[in-house]
Amino acid sequence: WFITLVRSRRHQRNLLVYFRITLLRTTIAVFFYMICSDTSLTNASTPPPKEGDMVKFVELTPPLPIPEASFFTTDGKKINLNMFKGAWLLVNFWATWCAPCVSELPSLYNLKQNKSSSKFKILLVSIDRAGPKVYKRFLKKLELSHLNSASDPRANLMRALKISGIPTTLLIDPNGYVVGMYTGDAKWDHPFAETLLMHYVDGLKEKSN
Repeated sequence: WFITLVRSRRHQRNLLVYFRITLLRTTIAVFFYMICSDTSLTNASTPPPKEGDMVKFVELTPPLPIPEASFFTTDGKKINLNMFKGAWLLVNFWATWCAPCVSELPSLYNLKQNKSSSKFKILLVSIDRAGPKVYKRFLKKLELSHLNSASDPRANLMRALKISGIPTTLLIDPNGYVVGMYTGDAKWDHPFAETLLMHYVDGLKEKSN
């Protein structure tokens, strides 16, 4: 019985060591998971820098999922915002008859030239009722053809997003959630705007799961 008792105690000690090692490994794994995936431990808790025009940028808390509403490419192909998942997307709603919209087009063009990448895309969506035949000619006249606007002639996408006026610009994360909105025209190529946008693109993980 003495030998059995010794073996039992050794077995208990071995179990205790095993459980302690398992607990330590679990704690370490959870810690690293939180660092890698929990935005509360990144600069997600840091509010975006808002200076100049960007004081009008409104963060949406919680972020809003993008709708399934369809709109069209320049050549008439039906698309939706889900097709742009995987990158940050700045969506600007505009029209040729909207003076504030037109005034910010050059800055959007410059922003696209300077900051567009695999991580950050810019999408214009025209609500001109006549569609591409109007805005393509208009953009060409302004020498801004490279902006390549999409078309929402019946404002279906705008209504689905509950947008009431233009220009309105949305920032959408790679998972398809609207994280911020800007109403009115802005100088999108100004350092203030670029700093705010890159705060998300370069500094933050997606806010939605």
